[in-house]
Amino acid sequence: MTFSNVFGLALLMAGTALAVEPTALRETALFPQNATPAKTEPTLLKLVVGVNDVYCKDSSCKCIEKIATRQYGEFCRQLKKRYNIEVEFVYFLEPYELDKAFRAGKFDAVLCKPWLVFQHSVGRSEGLARVADLQDLHGDIGLWGMVIVPTNSAITKLSELSGRRIVYGQRDAYEKHQAALELFQREGIKISQDKLVEKASCLECLDLLMKDSVDAAIISNYALTADCAVDVTTPESFRVIGRTETIPLTSFMIDLKRLSRDDAIRVQKALIALSQDGLPASMCGGGFVKPASWKVPSATP
Repeated sequence: MTFSNVFGLALLMAGTALAVEPTALRETALFPQNATPAKTEPTLLKLVVGVNDVYCKDSSCKCIEKIATRQYGEFCRQLKKRYNIEVEFVYFLEPYELDKAFRAGKFDAVLCKPWLVFQHSVGRSEGLARVADLQDLHGDIGLWGMVIVPTNSAITKLSELSGRRIVYGQRDAYEKHQAALELFQREGIKISQDKLVEKASCLECLDLLMKDSVDAAIISNYALTADCAVDVTTPESFRVIGRTETIPLTSFMIDLKRLSRDDAIRVQKALIALSQDGLPASMCGGGFVKPASWKVPSATP
């Protein structure tokens, strides 16, 4: 599956449409040049990986512990046993803490939402390559933003949002911020700057919507089923009237400034091979697959 990209965005003066500015694009996926199978190499390959996975028991809130059940311990043991790759996972509950640690040079690779680390136009993200995408509990790899209103709202379609109060994500949440602004511009929806509210989490967005402080909210597609919102509301309380483009949800990304391309491909093949043959039950879902093509702006808006 090939994901489309969106462009850098800028807000014009209040009362006008939201604008999109063109930017240069670059591919983030690493595609191996041959189809040779994964094999056990004589040299032990070690790498330290920072992890923030929505569905991982060790990197998610306790409020969704019945949903976020994935654990990597056995998977990592099998990687070393079968492919001589030793992976040390360091878990983060807060995405921004992982981003901070990665930019400080603490990891050879990261396993998280791609935009978290690719949002920076310079620095360590310049050497990153997505070697594999991780499937969710249902075998999907996609992430998108949902435009929602309460089920009793008079708003029934996206075109009715012009001039309305809308809460959406901050810049570090691509599917709820940049992609949302691009969606509005593409659909001809005009929203003045004073009607837009930025919030850091989906729960904060939902809180404003439930309090009738805004008319619509943009949240991540998993927010009502695999996030803290499960404690306060249900999907049946809202109507989805639109969605942003689909991008990868979680990817295994290697810093090619710290590992060679050959080593990155070695890890890629091992992740995918183990997922196809011998995936531990503790991993949930379908494990790792080849990275989908995904291009992001080379500079942030």
